[in-house]
Amino acid sequence: RAVVTVPAVQTIAMASRGRIRVLARTRDDDLDTLAEAAVVMGGGRGVAPGEYDALEPLRTLLGAELGATRKVTDEGWLPRARQVRITGRSIAPRLFVSIGASGKFNHTVGLRAARTVLAINNDAGAPIFQAADIGIVADWRGALPLIVAELRATT
Repeated sequence: RAVVTVPAVQTIAMASRGRIRVLARTRDDDLDTLAEAAVVMGGGRGVAPGEYDALEPLRTLLGAELGATRKVTDEGWLPRARQVRITGRSIAPRLFVSIGASGKFNHTVGLRAARTVLAINNDAGAPIFQAADIGIVADWRGALPLIVAELRATT
């Protein structure tokens, strides 16, 4: 037989503080950021969270906000407020740069109002190229440094 010792229950008298009063309301997301952005870079599952730093040089040069596909937000890699798709955020930036996203229908519907779409994917058959104005079939890890270097040389 096992002997189980249960700690004694203590009752502590506390004075009532009354009703809760809300002093401020804030949100910890940035829901309107993508809607207001002139340039958005959208990352797909082809960009692992540990590789987001590699996007920074281009993101900084373009003054872009970072968006994501549903799969990225489902994985918790970026917050839901950064999701671009039919049931997420529809956006209309001057430029949308898709990096490592397959570009399935629900995602591309969310960016169809973008003026120009640049897609970078190593799969030439990826659906994102159907929505893109400019397509680069390459591994983004090699393409981004070349794009950054060219932008720096021309500005």
